[in-house]
Amino acid sequence: EAVGEVGGFSLTVPGDRRMYLIETAEKGIAWMNLTAKGTAGHGSMVHPDNAVTAVAAAVARLGSHDFPVQLTKTVRAFLERTCMAYGVEFDPDEPEKCLEKIGPMARMIGATLRHTLNPTRLDAGYKTNVIPQTAQAQVDGRFLPGYEADFFATVDELLGPDVQRDFVHHDHAVETDYEGALIEAMEAALTSEDPGALPVPYCLSGGTDAKAFARLGMRCFGFAPLKLPPELDFSGMFHGVDERVPVDGLRFGVRVLDHFLDRS
Repeated sequence: EAVGEVGGFSLTVPGDRRMYLIETAEKGIAWMNLTAKGTAGHGSMVHPDNAVTAVAAAVARLGSHDFPVQLTKTVRAFLERTCMAYGVEFDPDEPEKCLEKIGPMARMIGATLRHTLNPTRLDAGYKTNVIPQTAQAQVDGRFLPGYEADFFATVDELLGPDVQRDFVHHDHAVETDYEGALIEAMEAALTSEDPGALPVPYCLSGGTDAKAFARLGMRCFGFAPLKLPPELDFSGMFHGVDERVPVDGLRFGVRVLDHFLDRS
């Protein structure tokens, strides 16, 4: 078993209690390079096989596609426990209603309800009046655990026959059950420092070293505890220019990890 980052942080819920999100799953990564080829020529002439037009149209289709909600076991468990904490009924047909309760964290959790595709780069041509022979774009795709084939089938359908894809980076999704002695040790460590703690499993929309360790047959968890103030947009600061955590929250995490190691 392996314990890594991006888990064990708190989310304040009614009653001045805190849920602590323990990572048991994370989405897969598909950073893709898209390429379209056409006939190079002068910008003043008619060019029905314009590579820029082809790749731009494909990027627009990918970027505007709305994937349906597909609840994995981890996401469903998180939503069910979150609804209990807020005293609302969980509706599997409208799971996003639950996210309205959890503030800024809804952006990250909402991304784990479905696949995502976000265009991030465009590259074509060198001069305004020259039609380039090749145009390229890059897209950041993230797919749910257990649904990788479904994701790529949709991607290829959206791309169409005129645009080819290859990988900039491709890595698998990870998911394990929220159970076992290690989970019990995490929960006990949290409640030893925060008696009202509500530990819950969750799926990370990004990726960690769990992807490498899982290939070795290891069950992977995100557990680096932090007790955060209610107003802090924790996930919104990821990769930001002022990414930070409160010192008191870090001290809390050190104490929890000390208890956790004692119990493990």
